[in-house]
Amino acid sequence: MSIVPQRPQLHHTLTELPRASFEAARLAVEFRKLVAGVPQGDGRPVLVLPSYGLGDYGMTPLRSFLGQIGYETPLSGIDLNLDRGDLRIRRIEDAARFRSSQVEGVVARIEEIHSGTGKKPSLVGWSMGGLFALDASQLVPSLVSDVITLGSPFGDPRGTAMWNFMRWLSGSEVPVDQQDFTPWLNGASLKTAAVPVTVLYSEMDGIVGTEIARICDHHAVRHQLVTSSHLGFAANPDTFREIAGALASNA
Repeated sequence: MSIVPQRPQLHHTLTELPRASFEAARLAVEFRKLVAGVPQGDGRPVLVLPSYGLGDYGMTPLRSFLGQIGYETPLSGIDLNLDRGDLRIRRIEDAARFRSSQVEGVVARIEEIHSGTGKKPSLVGWSMGGLFALDASQLVPSLVSDVITLGSPFGDPRGTAMWNFMRWLSGSEVPVDQQDFTPWLNGASLKTAAVPVTVLYSEMDGIVGTEIARICDHHAVRHQLVTSSHLGFAANPDTFREIAGALASNA
């Protein structure tokens, strides 16, 4: 078993909600100025993928911003990004299977968008949604323009503040040393350099530790440090500014 990565600092975890609320309030105040001050889009589709526990409508602020600056924002079709039924997560192998199942849906949506528009969509994914974005881009690189991830847990999930809570919530009684982390960790490696990847991460993230929020050093990958809570990634003016810049640079 590998060494457990460092989890976020406790005070960052405990202050997630108030910090995210402040970031959302800033967005509301600065929205018009922000829209006018970032590079404008070229009309291509941007597929926004939600974090665990949310669906498309949880990404409304980001989709609204992207629409305002000149991008198409089709729905991802993920009504609720949550494990259930046969995909219930009780061990890391289940999490990898759930991830794979969701990625299949994302790939199908990418193919549908490309077929309908003739354009390669950009993928923007928050937290677990960023994992889906990266995985999908590696499966169909010829159909994806670029990928931007927001606070995604690429590495060992024990480096998140939610690991023990999620085990309790799912009722998992499988000892950690009897679980195979390999399928999950394989997702942090690139199989192709054909798709540019921008990784936004925060040292103040109270859910995902900095150590697992980065992927391999690669010429196709750009890591960008931002100041954000984890819950605030999808409603933070500074994050939105970085997303707009990354999309424009990959046009």
